[in-house]
Amino acid sequence: MFGELLKMPKECSNCKLHYDMEPGFWLGSLWTSYPIVILIEVPFLFAALFADGMMVWGYFTMMIVAFLIAWPLMLRLGRSIWIHLNVRYQS
Repeated sequence: MFGELLKMPKECSNCKLHYDMEPGFWLGSLWTSYPIVILIEVPFLFAALFADGMMVWGYFTMMIVAFLIAWPLMLRLGRSIWIHLNVRYQS
């Protein structure tokens, strides 16, 4: 199931752009998905910092659950931003 999230088509069905431009091209998408992770996780971190008692573990658990739910979105959105930064399209 999770292996399917990383699969990408060989080319765009609309413009026929090949997605395998060079080995390791998609490693750069980690840098574009990192701010998305920060936006999702920082509110839980601040809530945990100001919480007391066992509620800290509740916020930590919510942070992990939010990350796991948003992981496919972060993965695809990071790749989309990365390819739009590196490929110029004609309108």
